[in-house]
Amino acid sequence: MRNKPLKATDALWPAEAWLRRLQRETGLSAPRVCVAFSGGIDSTALLHQLARARTFESFSIQALHVHHGLSPNANAWARHCRSVCAALNVPLRVRRVGVSRTPRTSLEEEARRARYAAFEAVRADVIALAHHADDQAETVLLQLLRGAGPKGLAGMAPLKPLSTKGLGRILLWRPLLDCTRAELESYAQREELESIADESNADDRFKRNFIRLHVMPLLKQAFPAAALTLARAARHLAGASELIDALADADLAAAAEGRNLNVDPLKSLSDARLKNALRRWLDRSGLRQPSEARLGALIKAVRDSSNDTRLTWVHEDRIVRRHKGVLTLS
Repeated sequence: MRNKPLKATDALWPAEAWLRRLQRETGLSAPRVCVAFSGGIDSTALLHQLARARTFESFSIQALHVHHGLSPNANAWARHCRSVCAALNVPLRVRRVGVSRTPRTSLEEEARRARYAAFEAVRADVIALAHHADDQAETVLLQLLRGAGPKGLAGMAPLKPLSTKGLGRILLWRPLLDCTRAELESYAQREELESIADESNADDRFKRNFIRLHVMPLLKQAFPAAALTLARAARHLAGASELIDALADADLAAAAEGRNLNVDPLKSLSDARLKNALRRWLDRSGLRQPSEARLGALIKAVRDSSNDTRLTWVHEDRIVRRHKGVLTLS
């Protein structure tokens, strides 16, 4: 790993711009940044750039390595991360987590839940994640194949609260979304950065890996800029999603009775606007989006005036009830 001094005006030096944008968008003059550090090439490049940006910008930096214990190499990865952070003079915390395996959930999803629970315990303003344009492109394709709407197709946000259930104390920050995997690999090679390779990334039984290993290479043969183009489409859809959310907020405000909803204004909406409003209501309550069929059942029950005292709709251990023309969520 090289530690050659860089100038803030160097063309290969985006970290200063990332940090100034973060300060501008959050109002934090000296943000406490924690890098989610797997030891892979992407997070290594991110950590390296941010660590060297301390020369130019006012912020503090630490790193978190989440030890899932799923690979026989997990202990070696943790040792590698300690070595890298020691060389960069970045404090590192290694957090061991348990990943439950159930028939109803994927290993990827359970590992993600464990990882995000570890993020919640960090004392920082932002968690810096190394997702890049190729990751964003894969996310857009995955969401498209799942039949997602504009919010899903908007992919990963550059900056968003870690949890909608809490107070939004910690933000997730993805400064690399405009960088391609090839650019990061080039940077890592140029700076002689050492990184680990997770063997699970070669397992194409995982849907994201299948897209990365088989679909994206084919797309790039015909569309060399496919990753950046799909990432740009995600930004356009994020803007459209904001407008759709604004419409939903207006419809919910017209039906609001405190934290509850009056059914009559909702029933006057078109199916598309009612669906949009209910999705937004559930999202603002910290719930994940239900399937199309599940949401359709709720919409049908809302419109059925004969069902006033019998509506009980359960989602993620929360219950929507309707009584005397009012929807409640408990």
